[in-house]
Amino acid sequence: MAKGQHTAKNIGRNTKNLLNYPRAGVSGWTRFLPSIRILVVGGLSLVIALCVAFAVGYAATDIPEPNLEATGQTSTIYYSDGKTPIGQYKVEDRKSVDIDEISEPMQKAAIAAEDTSFYENRGISIKGLSRAVVGVATNQYAGGGSTITQQYVKNFYLTNEHSLDRKIKEMFISLKIDQQQSKDEILANYLNTIYLGRRSYGVEVAAQNYFDKPASELNVSESALLAAMIQRPGAADPSENPEAYEDRFNYVVKSMVDEGFITEEQAAKVEMPTVQKQNKESSLSGQKGYMWDFVRREALAKLDIDEAQLDRGGYNIVTTFDEDRMKAAEQAIKTLPQDQPEGMQAGLVSIDPDNGGIEAFYGGKNYLDQAFNASTQSHVQAGSTFKPFALVAGLENGVRLTDTYPGASPTSIDNNGQPWPVTNFGNTSYGPVSLLKATQSSINTAYAALNVQVGTDKTIDVAERAGVSPACTEKQVETGDTGQCTLDMSEANPSTVLGVPSVKPLDMANAYATFAANGVHHETHAIKTVTQGSEDKEVYKADTKGKRVFDKAVGAETSYALSQVVQGGSGSYAQNLGRPAAGKTGTTNENKAAWFSGYTPNLATSVVLYREVDGKQLSIGAYGGRSEVTGGSFPVQVWTDYMKQALQGEKVEQFPARGELPDKPKPTNTNEPVAPKPEPKAPSGSNDGSDGDEEKEEPKAPIETPKDDEDKDKDSDGDEKGKEEGAKDGSDEGSKDSDGKDGGEGDSGDGGNDGPDNGSGGGSDTGGGGNGTDRGSGGGGDTGGGDTGNGSSEDGGLGIDDITG
Repeated sequence: MAKGQHTAKNIGRNTKNLLNYPRAGVSGWTRFLPSIRILVVGGLSLVIALCVAFAVGYAATDIPEPNLEATGQTSTIYYSDGKTPIGQYKVEDRKSVDIDEISEPMQKAAIAAEDTSFYENRGISIKGLSRAVVGVATNQYAGGGSTITQQYVKNFYLTNEHSLDRKIKEMFISLKIDQQQSKDEILANYLNTIYLGRRSYGVEVAAQNYFDKPASELNVSESALLAAMIQRPGAADPSENPEAYEDRFNYVVKSMVDEGFITEEQAAKVEMPTVQKQNKESSLSGQKGYMWDFVRREALAKLDIDEAQLDRGGYNIVTTFDEDRMKAAEQAIKTLPQDQPEGMQAGLVSIDPDNGGIEAFYGGKNYLDQAFNASTQSHVQAGSTFKPFALVAGLENGVRLTDTYPGASPTSIDNNGQPWPVTNFGNTSYGPVSLLKATQSSINTAYAALNVQVGTDKTIDVAERAGVSPACTEKQVETGDTGQCTLDMSEANPSTVLGVPSVKPLDMANAYATFAANGVHHETHAIKTVTQGSEDKEVYKADTKGKRVFDKAVGAETSYALSQVVQGGSGSYAQNLGRPAAGKTGTTNENKAAWFSGYTPNLATSVVLYREVDGKQLSIGAYGGRSEVTGGSFPVQVWTDYMKQALQGEKVEQFPARGELPDKPKPTNTNEPVAPKPEPKAPSGSNDGSDGDEEKEEPKAPIETPKDDEDKDKDSDGDEKGKEEGAKDGSDEGSKDSDGKDGGEGDSGDGGNDGPDNGSGGGSDTGGGGNGTDRGSGGGGDTGGGDTGNGSSEDGGLGIDDITG
């Protein structure tokens, strides 16, 4: 062998490998045991690897966005006082508060129960993590051992998934959170995210649900119980089974002593607190459900958010609903006779004319039994409550209250060359009447002539400016999407003025609120303000500026005319209010609905009664001891009762003074009333002072309040009673029904000062006939022999092509 080769061989034999493994110079199996060098190098390598892995994991783990469940907070709606809650929108019941809004005993109790090293640790517990890793690996995870920071991270950012991956993420995020947030912030966030039973998320909601107080007022015993419930919040309800938490409660109290949070003497006095019973009564019963639903719809629209955002957004919504007026509305409706026919519905809407806020409404007897809101969702024929829109249209176009119109019944109205037979309620005939008298007594023939004179399009335009929703399109009717429109309101049908359109009570109240505001229209709304979060940051405020839609003088003249309906017409019962009021009664064809819409300068309210069975509106029929219901009976009585309560303590305001109306060219009245026959000329030498060549001057329509002799309504026997008889209820009117049938029905006077069904006014049941273009006039029903006093005589509307019977 060459010398160089021998040397190389020996060098290879004498050189040890780096790790000396298997160990040189050791024989047998022991040479495979790791040397000290291997152990040191291996340990250092493992430490380095773990440090590198930790650094990589720490750097690679970002703090995620909070999970949706944790960030969701309950939205609460309040009455107009901003303090009294109406209801909530929520997925879970949750409300976050700052640390200074959580009592110190509650903070200390949570630390004593869950993490006594909270103020010393850096966000994680090695012992707890190790136990969790072993538990996950052996599939025997028992939980516990996590710091408050880790629990907060799990609740706020992660899930309850039992996996090693989740625990590792929890560790890294907890370390970062501990670096980024103060201990007080972490503790507050933790206490705002824990679940404590009764669907209560967070200590603030739990304090309210269990002890009816805010978290800031929790004492030691109450705090200890809530802290004891953190581990097993659903184990039992402490009001029914406090024993379920007694051991844990005692542990928390002892731990508070051990940590120096309370003294032994204080602990000796701590007992299980009294917990209020869970309120199992539905929060949506009665009228609250109707408010809850109406505000929810408005909030979604005004805030431009979806339902999930509303339920989790933590909004504080202050409404326009006045708690006392809501109660007054319900009480007023309850005064109605109880012998109600099947399907009887009552609606009431009350609006502040200064801003359009809905002060009160009545949706139905119970939201849980009937979610449909009779005041805001129903469509009911308007009857003669629609007539004031034609009145305003006339005043805007040169017509005056002193102008005369035909009052005879029946009267054939010239509708642009087409004859339109119209009758008054009870087929009562008048001579030529002023527009003021026609308004006071709701004379159909006069208003039909007025509507033809100014145009149905202008009447509808006034209605829409006042607040009535626009007419439904064919598509809206076909799809049933009629929530924001008015049914059967057509420019082609002159009977629109007599109440053919089916309107929402909310719209009618809004329109009369425009009258009350002297021509300024405000958008109706139920939400005043919306704030969000613990800082109550304002995110929405209702626009209450309003827009002038009628001339001031027109508004004042309208209120004057409608006040005469109360002073001596079909709404006379409203005089019992004891302050200036104006309004209009309405009774529809076949007695399917009865209205009174009225107002004072500071509040407008509409009341309607109707009957609906299986989606079809039916005649109310005999009810409450009456053969039929009219606007001048129960509706005006409910209105007056409500307004008395609602306006109690409010300043008495006067309507604005009448002024100079706009100087506009007056449209030609093609239906001038037939002048009465001239009186015979006085013979020569008579003692009347005439020369025998002059005819007596025709009577002129009144300018101011109608005189007594002009207020008298004839009954079927031709008897007349004057204003001094003291009748408080006048007769009411009908209107054309949507099925094309005509004829008005109502009572031509009922009730007086002594009560709804008593007094000077005599009741007479009538059935006003209708007329059609192609047939003769329909027969009026028996008007009866009542003392109508100042009551009106009204009748149903007629369609151009209607056939009467």
